[in-house]
Amino acid sequence: MAGKTTAPFRVIIVGAGPVGLFFAHALSKAGVDYLVMEQSSSIIRYKGAGIMLFPDTLRLLDQLGLYDKAEDFHTIESSTDILAQNGRVTSSYAIWSILATRHAYPSVSCSRGQLIELLYENLPEKETRVRTSAAVVDIEAHDNGVNVRLADGSQEQGSIIVGVDGVYSKTRQIMQRLAQSPPDTWPITASYRGLYGQFPSIERMERGHFYQSRGHQVVSQFLNFGNVTHFAILQPIPPTTERRRYTTEERDQFAHEFEDIIIAPGVRFKEVWPILDKETARLVNQEEGYCDKWYHGRIALAGDAVHKITSATGLGGNIGIHTAAALANELHRALQANSNPSTEALEKAFARYQETRSSLTSELHMGGRQQVRTVTWETWFGWFFDRIVLPWIGWRLFLKGLTGIITQGQILEYVPFKDREVQVPWANTPPLKE
Repeated sequence: MAGKTTAPFRVIIVGAGPVGLFFAHALSKAGVDYLVMEQSSSIIRYKGAGIMLFPDTLRLLDQLGLYDKAEDFHTIESSTDILAQNGRVTSSYAIWSILATRHAYPSVSCSRGQLIELLYENLPEKETRVRTSAAVVDIEAHDNGVNVRLADGSQEQGSIIVGVDGVYSKTRQIMQRLAQSPPDTWPITASYRGLYGQFPSIERMERGHFYQSRGHQVVSQFLNFGNVTHFAILQPIPPTTERRRYTTEERDQFAHEFEDIIIAPGVRFKEVWPILDKETARLVNQEEGYCDKWYHGRIALAGDAVHKITSATGLGGNIGIHTAAALANELHRALQANSNPSTEALEKAFARYQETRSSLTSELHMGGRQQVRTVTWETWFGWFFDRIVLPWIGWRLFLKGLTGIITQGQILEYVPFKDREVQVPWANTPPLKE
């Protein structure tokens, strides 16, 4: 059995994605020692789709002093919903501008790599705080800490370990084995696959506009920002729990299958596929799932490792960052009470953390499952609700739901910050900055 860890309290973070790097910033602000371990050989990777960030997430970045540095983020201003087969516009609305007015921050989009770059490049002491090519193979837990074994034969010791290592989290697998936990109610399952990428914008697609087209067995989302357009096309697949890597040929076949769908008024996908940056285009499975327990002993989980919804909602990255903020708050509170808390005290803090977020995240998980199945018309009811009910109800219901989610956004309760004036009050407020 490994020996005791040395002071001070040290957090091992597994995963250097947006959530893991945000959590590192949160610990830095709290003065907590930490190490980020990333299994890949590099931190900044630009492949993949764009990511949407909502006003409550930009508020957190502002609290960290990063909002003004987000020069590559693009403001979303309006939306158009169309039918993928005939291009009929079913609705058009400026919901994003309304949200910006209500919450004092816009909704924005950027590539996942741009968000990672912002968080990594501005992380204090990143050269010594982040370790690449560090794949976890096992975790040994004892009364005073954890010993983490890596694939290269080395080890890292810490007081706790936090797994933010994605839907196929190795940390979660080890934790569930140690806890001998029963199967999750909603295990990680892929029921969709999606093609993601970007291309130089074309004139017929309006700048700052979000286009969503839907149809039988398909939904597409295109975000245009003048010089570049990020996109995603999702398709249902038979549910699977196996991890799948698609070839370039399979990616191109998928694109050919949907070449005739209309992605914006008067624009078919086959018109932009030839100019698309193939280096960024990836076909990947879209997983969904929800863990019943987010911690055991000195191990805790956050982000996609515990709750995953498809990208159709645009909420996934936001939910993960706010979950990490809630964990940082509870950890800071525990360390204020005792600089070297016992395993029992840490488990109580982790339990409070899960309780803080479980109600909203479980609701969003179920809502996300329903949304993607509705817009892809997988059932007669889904078609009826999307084609008949939603246009009749209008976008105001969507606005009300997003406002409710945004106002519940987390804030780092130990970082002084002066909030902007808002029309709708925040549920959580920070200590006032002098």
